[in-house]
Amino acid sequence: MDSPLKLLVCGDVQGKFNVIFSRIEKLLKKGNKFDMLLCVGDFFGDGVVSKNAWQEYKSGAKLPPLPTYILGPNSIQQLSHFEENQDAGFELCENITFLGKKGLFTTSTGLRIAYLSGCESPDVGPKQPHCFMAGDAQTITASLDTSNAEFKGVDILITSVWPKNVTSYGNPPISDNCKSCGSPIVAQLCKDIRPRYHFAALEGIHYERVPFRNHTVLAENARHVTRFIALAPVGNTSKQKYLYAFSIMPMVKMNAAELIQQPPDTTESPFKVQTSKTTPANSNNGEINQYRWNMDQPQGNNRKRKSNNNFNNPPRKQSRPQDWSCWFCLGGEKVEKHLVASVGELCYVALAKGGLTWDHVLVLPIAHHPSSLDLPDDTVEEAKKYKQALVKAFKEDGRSCIFFERCYRTDHMQIQAIPLPKDTDCETVKKEFFKLAESHTDRQGKPAPLELTELPKQTDLKQILPAGCPFFHVELPDGSRLLHRIQRYFPLQFGREALCSSSILNMRDRVDWRSCMTSRDQETDAAKRFRSFFEKHDFTADDEDDV
Repeated sequence: MDSPLKLLVCGDVQGKFNVIFSRIEKLLKKGNKFDMLLCVGDFFGDGVVSKNAWQEYKSGAKLPPLPTYILGPNSIQQLSHFEENQDAGFELCENITFLGKKGLFTTSTGLRIAYLSGCESPDVGPKQPHCFMAGDAQTITASLDTSNAEFKGVDILITSVWPKNVTSYGNPPISDNCKSCGSPIVAQLCKDIRPRYHFAALEGIHYERVPFRNHTVLAENARHVTRFIALAPVGNTSKQKYLYAFSIMPMVKMNAAELIQQPPDTTESPFKVQTSKTTPANSNNGEINQYRWNMDQPQGNNRKRKSNNNFNNPPRKQSRPQDWSCWFCLGGEKVEKHLVASVGELCYVALAKGGLTWDHVLVLPIAHHPSSLDLPDDTVEEAKKYKQALVKAFKEDGRSCIFFERCYRTDHMQIQAIPLPKDTDCETVKKEFFKLAESHTDRQGKPAPLELTELPKQTDLKQILPAGCPFFHVELPDGSRLLHRIQRYFPLQFGREALCSSSILNMRDRVDWRSCMTSRDQETDAAKRFRSFFEKHDFTADDEDDV
């Protein structure tokens, strides 16, 4: 039976050869075994000490403790250590090999390591010998025949520079500068060749991004994930990690089920291109009367919003499009403002007409956006803040909260928030949704099950659904999420019907919102009651002592 390889990877050595090799020798003496060392970033240093240290290894006076593979120069100053022609790799000294400018290194065990040396070439001026261009990365891609359906990916990619935007959708690095650093060429290379591990350096920090997918959920077959790891300089004073040890079985020796396992914290790829935003072709009908408000009436709440006091920075909502005939745009003619509970800069919260509970509310954008797929980033963030505030408010009241959005037969986004009893089991809720989806029939009464899918955690809807695509999306209290991509007819009361089941809210008589309508006075009282209930968690309100 094949055993996995044990590898070491280090960040910028910067001429501190004795430091890195002494560290490795100590690991070996403790009984650890490693097959090779990969070095990313600057291997050589500029000082006299590092030059003298290098001569000891170059002359053979000292020997690296295990086979070491390095990348090429990242600056003109380092060119003197390499031959004029860097395309082909060569041995710098015993046990230290320069891989070359670009290419694929396959070990005797089948492990495939792709590499690209140097930094990205500037847009202007002649190409420098320590720089790479798009054509260099494309040479690697072409050698792997990535367009072939049989191509799965490579085991490891090593570069000195980071890929552009690698922190998107992931955990943030300790330095904000790294959020905008990196090479678009390396990003495209990583996207094309799908490495299981990608190592880089040069930014002076250690950063391990959570894994990201190499496939689009629901649209493509599952593939393995990529782990991006940036390493700090060797012997750095801040004691950040510069040496990474791991075991890896070559991809060619793994079965498919093993290879495509998705860790719980896996995110979407940071390199996916956003689709263009267009207005979905959803038609309106009387169903959306459930959520209309009238701006002609006073709100009946004298609390001030923080944004109202900022005269030099007016609310951004003023620059966003509004449809004055829309029942959801806050500035529209048909809005019943007596149901509005909280107004932020870009979103607002209002009670639903005919709600399942008295505090069944909606989170909506102030401007005219068809669904959450269409929301600008700042509006997404404020909607998220409202959802978090609602969860806290209901939790303090001994309840949990479920959210769902139906992008079908409506042209303005509404995320419905319904409180659930504290002891509600999320697995039971899932089963009710799946049960209802399975028993769905078409308009002729024939069986027509709905394809409801549980999404992997960290999945971004914008990455798996095109703009304008009708869908139904549920967010459960435990963080799990369900999605149905609407293809044909979809029951408008689907979300309510599932929640009204006997095992959840046990409200069979409240499936249709029209049977739950109350008088305007009752709606006004309920809205006032909710404002009082939500006030402690409403981030849009000024403190009472503010003038």
